[in-house]
Amino acid sequence: MLLQGNNRLQIEMRSLEDIIASDHPVRLIDALVEKLDLKKLNIAMPDATEGRPAFHPKILLKLYLYGYMNGIRTSRKLERECMRNKEVCWLLEELQPCYKTISDFRKDNPLQLKNIFRMFTSFLREQDLIKGETIAVDGSKFRAVNSKKNNYNIDKITRHQEYINKKTEEYLKQLDENDKQEQRSDEVEIKRETIVEQLKKLKERKLKYDDLEKQITGSEETQVSSTDSESRSMLINHNILEVSYNVQTVSDEKHSLVPHFEVTNETDTKALFKTANDTKQELEVKTLTALADKGYYTGEQIAKCEKEGITTLVAPKEKPPGKNIDQKYTVANFIYNAEQDIYTCPEGKTLTTNGNWYDKSHDDKNRKGGTRYKVKHYKTKACLTCPVMKQCTNNKLGRLIERSEHQEAVNRNNERVKTNYALYRRRQELIEHIFGTIKRQWGYTYTLLKGKKKITGEFSLIFLAYNFMRTKNILRFDKMLEAIHNWTPDYKGVLCFLFFRLKTMRYELCKISGFTPFPQKMSA
Repeated sequence: MLLQGNNRLQIEMRSLEDIIASDHPVRLIDALVEKLDLKKLNIAMPDATEGRPAFHPKILLKLYLYGYMNGIRTSRKLERECMRNKEVCWLLEELQPCYKTISDFRKDNPLQLKNIFRMFTSFLREQDLIKGETIAVDGSKFRAVNSKKNNYNIDKITRHQEYINKKTEEYLKQLDENDKQEQRSDEVEIKRETIVEQLKKLKERKLKYDDLEKQITGSEETQVSSTDSESRSMLINHNILEVSYNVQTVSDEKHSLVPHFEVTNETDTKALFKTANDTKQELEVKTLTALADKGYYTGEQIAKCEKEGITTLVAPKEKPPGKNIDQKYTVANFIYNAEQDIYTCPEGKTLTTNGNWYDKSHDDKNRKGGTRYKVKHYKTKACLTCPVMKQCTNNKLGRLIERSEHQEAVNRNNERVKTNYALYRRRQELIEHIFGTIKRQWGYTYTLLKGKKKITGEFSLIFLAYNFMRTKNILRFDKMLEAIHNWTPDYKGVLCFLFFRLKTMRYELCKISGFTPFPQKMSA
């Protein structure tokens, strides 16, 4: 006896409602989107095109949420799902938007999608799923729509220009030899035409590289990308370079949910304060504890966080001792006396300063000049007669200690890491869970769009999908559905945060220009 399938010609009478279980997750997507007023989130209602009624934006938002939660994010694949996936048929009430309509919604509403992400964050706060006391901050690189071949720095441009100049000289010599031949033939004329054509192509290529060179020399950038102009070549892992975006991500301690993220094209060095402070404003809290790895270990960033009520636990990044240097003579073993402003070395000698501040900068491969800060120099003449000088320093003039203007804030951070090491160790489990889900489980290791603005919209959908799935697992279906039905969205919170961001951007621009029209400390 074998199992028999249903007759394909058999007529059945059932509704769309019958094909989806009463506790299916797709019902939660429908409930959430129906709860939102998209007009208040600045999503415009489309006009009818070519005499046909337009799709409501809620239809497209539901489709994208379902797609991102199930590892489907290209518009053409989503179009196919509308035709063959019974869950999508139920969700969209059997509407079938074309791939271009689907693609345009995501492309045209990047900031609006970020607002929807913020609205769901406010829902999580109301459900007490985000505590807003301790966060973990980390950045992860996602490959951009720009190959390494189409990313240039000055050295690469110079190599191309030298090759073009060399080939041009070779072709010109061939052209001279060709013109000196007394007998003219069809073969000679064809060769001459070929050389002229190659010279024309080389001239066009040279103009291209000259233009790229002007773009770099006329800006603070050290590289330029020709396909996605805002993407940058970054170190991914073990000396592997990829043209990417660095997405700064925040994880809340309570349930590893994401309250904030930001798409950047810089390294982690200068990202800690802005990311943590924006999170503090987003969550509307006065104080916050931020955990971060040694990639964020910058005195300026730690000091800025401290001033704004953000307690940092950033892993110290100590310079390894130089060649033939004894571990006993590292900077940590030099004792600083704040009252006298002196250092005492392990051998009991006193290092003093002349009181002057000297400019210094952190190297930044993506920006010229790097992060500038001030240091004091401490040294002593006793080094020249010290018997252990060669074990202490390789400097022929003696040991030199640099003390940053942010050293006190850095010392307090280092002490917190020592005394709260168990809390700092939680950083990895909090933040890596998010990247593991997004990059390993869902396969979102690259971007589909170009430019930070559009990619922000793309990652709004990714992190909204992550938060949604995790909330469903925490609350379970019935409790989450009830919470959505009882939720009253507060659209004022989104507008307040946007006002804070605009105010912050205005302050930074005025700071660069040297004009400050309002106090430095601001609130939303």
